Amino acid sequence: MNRNSKRTAILKVACRLVREMGASHLTLDAVAREAGISKGGLLYHFPSKEALIQAALNDFLDRFDSETDAEAASNTALNNGWAQAYLIKTFEISKDDLEMSFGILAAAASNPDLLAPMRQRYLLWQSRMTAECKDPVTATAARLAADGLFFCELFGFVPLDSQLRADVLSYLLTKVESKPQ
Repeated sequence: MNRNSKRTAILKVACRLVREMGASHLTLDAVAREAGISKGGLLYHFPSKEALIQAALNDFLDRFDSETDAEAASNTALNNGWAQAYLIKTFEISKDDLEMSFGILAAAASNPDLLAPMRQRYLLWQSRMTAECKDPVTATAARLAADGLFFCELFGFVPLDSQLRADVLSYLLTKVESKPQ
């Protein structure tokens, strides 16, 4: 297994452990044991529990950004590329990403400073939405609705059935109009 795939596997294990046992029970020993590596091998990739949590959060945010950028670049049906891509990618979040997110947020809750990269990313996303869309209020409401869906699914609060989910996404996509050129 190459270095990146080993790192990814370790991150998934850590997030699963947090989801199953709670953030307070996340230890480097438990992660190493569950990942099938030595503690020294784990420390090679992540020198501390905080570094592990930070890496998991950064991995999730970086993947979301790159997938959103790719959607905006490749989906010719979008009339407001990035803003609509943000909505689509938020609505398409996978079960694996939800599990990773739950683990990250639960673990970071014990050290709020670890959420700083997420705060920064949300500031960037918000500024992109308002800069690219005709109406900043509507763009913000659409982003907040998509984020609300993400958090509802993350914590298992009234998940939407697939038809209602698709209808809500379609509605939001029509609301984020591009600024006139």
